[in-house]
Amino acid sequence: MAARWDARVREAELARFATTVPGRILIALGLSNLLVWRGLLTKRGAASFAWALVPAPIKLMAGGIVAAWVIVAVATTTLAFAVLVHLA
Repeated sequence: MAARWDARVREAELARFATTVPGRILIALGLSNLLVWRGLLTKRGAASFAWALVPAPIKLMAGGIVAAWVIVAVATTTLAFAVLVHLA
C-alpha cells in the first residue's frame, strides 16, 4: 500500500513539475523522469548532477585542495592546543 502511495505521489509531483518552464524543457529533452526519480530537483541533487559533469582531473585537483586544507586545519588546531597546554 505504501508503494502505491509513493507511486501516486511521484506521479503527482511529475505532473506538477511538468507545468513549469524547466519541467517543459526537461520533458522536451527526455530527462524529466530521470530527474524526478533520482531526486535531482533539490539543491543537493543539482550539485551532485553538476559534480558528475566535472572531468576526473579537476575532481582530483579539488580533492587534493580539500585534503591540503584539512591537513592545515588539523595542524593549526593541534599547534594551538599545544601552545595553550604549554602556557597553562
